Amino acid sequence: MKKVRIPKSVDPVRTAGKEISYDGLVPSSGLPRLQEMLFTPSDDAEVTLAFDRDEQGIVFFRGEAKVEVTLACQRCGEPMNMPLTVKFQYAPVNHKVTADDLPGYYDAVEINELGEVDLHAVVEDELILGLPLVAMHAVNECAIDRDAMTFGELPPEAEKKNPFAVLQQLKK
Repeated sequence: MKKVRIPKSVDPVRTAGKEISYDGLVPSSGLPRLQEMLFTPSDDAEVTLAFDRDEQGIVFFRGEAKVEVTLACQRCGEPMNMPLTVKFQYAPVNHKVTADDLPGYYDAVEINELGEVDLHAVVEDELILGLPLVAMHAVNECAIDRDAMTFGELPPEAEKKNPFAVLQQLKK
């Protein structure tokens, strides 16, 4: 079954009122900040979204995004593939409802002047947050042995004798 394209933005109140769900793709071109962080551009992200109201009447949406990314290993600099999956749950805020009014299990997302949420930006933000802080191959898969790594030349004074070596003589 061919996946449909997730709309760029939606009115969360109307969409939640109709309990609409989306199962589709966010195109890689809609994720420019994520693409800049990758070794090679990724494919489209597979996204599922569900809009609803909770028992308190708060409009919210939850979702999951999946994409295969290629990052540069910070140890050897070679490309490494990594599946990236993130889950999220948001409630829209405006001048009437602020982030402080929301329960802790919702992240706040601002609506624009048209009353819509930019879904592509939300998905992109979540994928960026899901990236590892330091991307590295597993030790046995990396082109560089971590035990053989050196980090520059030692200065000549570092090769001098230990000044406390004399104390070792006195200890005997």
